[in-house]
Amino acid sequence: MSERELVEQLGDLEVGDRVRVTLSDGTTFGGQANPIDYVPEESLRVEVRPEDDPERYEIRSKYEDGWSEVRARGANMAGEATEWEDLGTVEDVERRENDEE
Repeated sequence: MSERELVEQLGDLEVGDRVRVTLSDGTTFGGQANPIDYVPEESLRVEVRPEDDPERYEIRSKYEDGWSEVRARGANMAGEATEWEDLGTVEDVERRENDEE
């Protein structure tokens, strides 16, 4: 998927939609999309929150003569000191039905 296609698919999500994200190294994660901050031809930020898990994932891209690489980072929100870790480049995003794992 191209950066433009990824950004458009992520930007079309609604709060509460469930997604499965695949990174370039094959790592996957999923959960509810919330919040979603998307400004066409400017910026994208989507947070993915797995159910019953302190992990949070953030997907970002910026527009400068085209969309930058769509990158993901993650953090464990269970502790007091939250540190975000870069996870890599997003390769694919799939909207999931509520009954799908």
